[in-house]
Amino acid sequence: MLENVALIIPAAGEGLRFNAAGGTRKPYVLLAGEPILLHTLRRFAGIPAIVQRVLAVHPEDVEAVRKEWGRRLEELGVSDVVAGGKTRQQSVACALAVLQNDIGIVAVHDSVRPFVSRRAIEESIQRAAEFGGAVVASGMIATVKRADTERRIVETVPRENLWLAQTPQTFRRAILAEAYEAAARDGVAATDDSFLVERIGGTVVIVEESAANIKITTLDDLRLAEAIAREIDRQP
Repeated sequence: MLENVALIIPAAGEGLRFNAAGGTRKPYVLLAGEPILLHTLRRFAGIPAIVQRVLAVHPEDVEAVRKEWGRRLEELGVSDVVAGGKTRQQSVACALAVLQNDIGIVAVHDSVRPFVSRRAIEESIQRAAEFGGAVVASGMIATVKRADTERRIVETVPRENLWLAQTPQTFRRAILAEAYEAAARDGVAATDDSFLVERIGGTVVIVEESAANIKITTLDDLRLAEAIAREIDRQP
């Protein structure tokens, strides 16, 4: 029997690379008429293995999110809204601290990555249960060049076996907790949960996903996301 799964959505960032929308924090920017965050949460709705969903938001937003979005979050299965930290890593740590005792597997997903497929989510959970860790990723299709400090090309990097990491990144709870404890002890900062698990010797496997599972970081990403959303709406 598959262990109980918790979903952690870190959504406390300032969105410094997203200078638009009148100062609106990135997760709350509208995509196809609805906040990006709600699109993202909907991708994880109705998955029986996920029994706890934790949303870590900016400390200034906690009460407003609970008050204004309470019913919608409840419909999407969100059980906890907590204050996140200044970094993604700190926000995930805040969410880990409120997990139920019966949680065995933890999936961490970017708040502004609203197009992940249910297949990839469920496969990442299965692979994490089997191997200890799994990262959703798309295969590298571009030609990769390595340059020196003067931007002179010094190498064309073979793209075989190169992957672009996405989320969710899913792990056995004990492994992720150990990785976070080690990072805190060693003063290690990372923007990728898999890196923290890798550095303590954990096994992490790839779950292939489409490049359409984009993270909305810039205005150009938002425009692309609008196009993807329109295409999804046209599908039967």
